[in-house]
Amino acid sequence: MITFCLKLIQHTHINHCKTIQKNSGFNRMWIVDNSVDVIQKITDIKHGSAKNIRTFDFSTLYTSIPHRKLKEQIDWVISECFNDDSRKFIKIGKESAHWSSSRGKKGHCWDKDELIKHVKWLITNIYVTCGDSMFKQVIGIPMGTDCAPFLANLFLFAYEYKWLTKKFKAKEFDDLKKFNICFRYIDDLLCINNDQLMDRVMTEIYPEELSLTSDDAVLQSHYLDLDLEIRNGNIHSKLFDKRDAFGFSIVNYPDLSGNVPAKQSYGVFVSQLIRYARCCMSAKDFIHRTKIRIRKLTTQGFKANKLRHVFGKFAANYYELLFKYNLPTDEICNSCC
Repeated sequence: MITFCLKLIQHTHINHCKTIQKNSGFNRMWIVDNSVDVIQKITDIKHGSAKNIRTFDFSTLYTSIPHRKLKEQIDWVISECFNDDSRKFIKIGKESAHWSSSRGKKGHCWDKDELIKHVKWLITNIYVTCGDSMFKQVIGIPMGTDCAPFLANLFLFAYEYKWLTKKFKAKEFDDLKKFNICFRYIDDLLCINNDQLMDRVMTEIYPEELSLTSDDAVLQSHYLDLDLEIRNGNIHSKLFDKRDAFGFSIVNYPDLSGNVPAKQSYGVFVSQLIRYARCCMSAKDFIHRTKIRIRKLTTQGFKANKLRHVFGKFAANYYELLFKYNLPTDEICNSCC
């Protein structure tokens, strides 16, 4: 129930920050759900204007957050959303939660104080057993709970939003511009055209208990499942998979020599094609990745002619993903299969 509420809180802040950016031109929301959000913003960058790229990582995020500061920031994040007549209560269903102007008579419904109370109770009452001993957790986010990612995300968002708002009120617009293309997936941070400003202000933004480290690259870096590289002022993306560097083969994807349903298993190929097409900006990278996947699947009982048929259906249903390659779908299919 807390997870559903915090998900709604996060979504409300995202929408609020979109309105702020539309009116002011400055981005105050760095949270992303996946690499698709990153790709969409990268494609909007003005042609030839990409200068540098840096990635950062909180080395010990989950285990370093003090409970006092976590409660304070989550209290603020939640309270900021209950500021409208249509957002006085949160009604909680079996799979989601939504805002309501009244409590109603059926189902679970929390107001601001009740939600804050439940979150604080959860943070305070986390215990871990080891053998015959029991320990109370007094620092760090409750691991294993469904809401842990939202607690981490919103905790960091509170500091980021407050710092960006402070800069806006001080009319330090040049600094704000350098944070317009920032993305954060929980503890992984990506800054584009930041001119290394994050290195100098990270201690201003985040609490002293958190350690933010970075790579030294400025023209190429890895972020989530993306390999990003600046070429002639433009960002080129392709798929990044750290397992490619492993010195052994990975056991993954269905093996049709077993009892798994064959028809449904071919859906794995479609899901990977969608992923490749979203991540790879060039047809060459997409074709390369697809060939590797086909070789892997054919060694696990998949039929080459059936994979080609599935590719054709993918090209027909997701043609907009292949349109950027400026090649006929038949030519791409022949190159892959």
